[in-house]
Amino acid sequence: MSTATAPAKRLPNWVTGMLPLLLIVVLVVLFIALDPIGKLREVPPAEAVAVERTIVHQDSIELHLRNDGPDPVTIAQVLVDDAYRPFEISDSTLGRLRSATIDIPYRWEEGLPLNIALLTSTGLTIEHEIEALALTPEVDPSTLLTYGLLGLYIGVIPVAVGLLWFPSLRRASPAWLAFFLAFTVGLLAFLLIDTVAEGLDLAGASAAALDGLGLFGVGALGAFAGLTALGHGIARAGGGRDLAGLPLAYFIAAGIGLHNMGEGLAVGAALAAGEVALGTFLVLGFMLHNTTEGLAIVSPLGAERTRPRLSHFVALGAIAGAPTIAGAWLGGYAFSPAWGALAFGVAAGAIAQVIWAVARTLPAEHRLGAPVGAAGLVAGLVVMYATGLFTA
Repeated sequence: MSTATAPAKRLPNWVTGMLPLLLIVVLVVLFIALDPIGKLREVPPAEAVAVERTIVHQDSIELHLRNDGPDPVTIAQVLVDDAYRPFEISDSTLGRLRSATIDIPYRWEEGLPLNIALLTSTGLTIEHEIEALALTPEVDPSTLLTYGLLGLYIGVIPVAVGLLWFPSLRRASPAWLAFFLAFTVGLLAFLLIDTVAEGLDLAGASAAALDGLGLFGVGALGAFAGLTALGHGIARAGGGRDLAGLPLAYFIAAGIGLHNMGEGLAVGAALAAGEVALGTFLVLGFMLHNTTEGLAIVSPLGAERTRPRLSHFVALGAIAGAPTIAGAWLGGYAFSPAWGALAFGVAAGAIAQVIWAVARTLPAEHRLGAPVGAAGLVAGLVVMYATGLFTA
């Protein structure tokens, strides 16, 4: 006569799932504590310091530093145009990824270039070049208003003017509606190229330890995946497989808004650094360049049976244009190449997803490979390139 044995108790799933993570943590702690390769390293320390932000005050220059290498760095001396200068630093020794602020008393002359050299305790020289000295704007109502008006003129107003093409689209034939949808794809494709180029430039200018290229990639892929999931959810809720009409218009406005935030970020940072003199001609160029964005937003609405309420047009204009103001404020007062690369990555991912969504709504007979679709795509690229020449 046999007796049944009780089944062996198993560990809960959360325990078995946490076990590999716990072992990895233990291995990391042991490796750091024992330092088995420390004796093999008989080379000088690898020192690197990145200057993340420069603030020019009335009688001094402030630098925001970050340790960009694996070893601690001690700032021993500061030279300005090959002359030793007194300085104050919040922390003279920077550990890995640690930041510090250094203040250098100096009577500067506006518009002139300046070379600053940081001398470390080991004798390494780290140079930072200021191309043209200009007083960094203070956070006060006057400068906030100036940056806000700039964002209004180059972002909000042009998009609002472009939305006025909606009545004409309502009377357009199906072929022309397809043309303008393809035109939207071309416009967005040009913005995508511009956004990627700006983001990669900022990634290269950011501290290597922060991996600006990785931040750009995370932002782009995260935005693309998030908007794709959101779009599928909205489409299913509306009983369709793809976005169309008003939801698609909102998606286009969101993608353009993220790009315009990056545009405002770049303009604000350039103004704060004294690198750009925004004259009347350049502002008018931005206005002309961005007016076509309003046309892109209302293109999916041309075939709608019911005219959207006025509140929707106000919301679309705000979503696409208002981020320019926020970008100008951030660029003027809190710009960092690393976070700029992340912001442009998010914008690039959003625009890529919107391009995909718009292209899927084109009628089968007018896809991008057909004459009407191809003509619209090329027209969008050419118009954006031509109007972009005014902002170069």
